[in-house]
Amino acid sequence: MKKPLWERVLTTADACPRVETTVRPSIRDRFWILELRCPFCSKVHTHGGGSIDHPPALGFRLSHCLSHARDYELVSSIEEVET
Repeated sequence: MKKPLWERVLTTADACPRVETTVRPSIRDRFWILELRCPFCSKVHTHGGGSIDHPPALGFRLSHCLSHARDYELVSSIEEVET
């Protein structure tokens, strides 16, 4: 029997992969776009990163792939965000 979704997505911080994330402004420069290659399904996932008036909201997120729905940590370098 398959486990409920909440049992499959809850993991400890030690078990979460850290994923290098591309940070770019949205088309109208209103919010951050976070793009990454998913460590579970290898597809590109996109997350919102908050208002452009603040630093990008990286950190822990839930993957978008339903077959591998797990959490990961989004990380990026300061140099990439400032350019």
